[in-house]
Amino acid sequence: MSASSQQAAEQATIILHSGSYDRVSYALSLASICLAMGMVTHMLLTYGGLKRFVKGHLEDLEGTDSAFQVMFQRGKASGGIRSIEETLADTRKLGLKLYACPNALANMSIVPSDLVEEVDEVMGLATFVQLARNASINWYI
Repeated sequence: MSASSQQAAEQATIILHSGSYDRVSYALSLASICLAMGMVTHMLLTYGGLKRFVKGHLEDLEGTDSAFQVMFQRGKASGGIRSIEETLADTRKLGLKLYACPNALANMSIVPSDLVEEVDEVMGLATFVQLARNASINWYI
């Protein structure tokens, strides 16, 4: 996509604050839908959401409601629920742009190299707000 057509494309932004499995999965599903509809989609990871994207923690169920954990286990066994890792790979293929909040990184003593490779870059809130300002959809999850 050329720079001029990307500027003209409708945009969606998502601030992912929660690290609970169901909310992270839902945020990625929303991003997938936006991307499939031709929207440029940006996601900022902060605090719990950022912690989920530390290498080795994408599939953790810690911090996720126990009722969801039971439902999730059944859904995984039946093939009805996809893993975050699978959903993330698909959204990245569609063009999801993924950013880490520098303040959350510093406060949680996480360095960018601790994050999964799918995270594109570190982006401050002021810069992300500029993206959100031009977006037609903004979610906070």
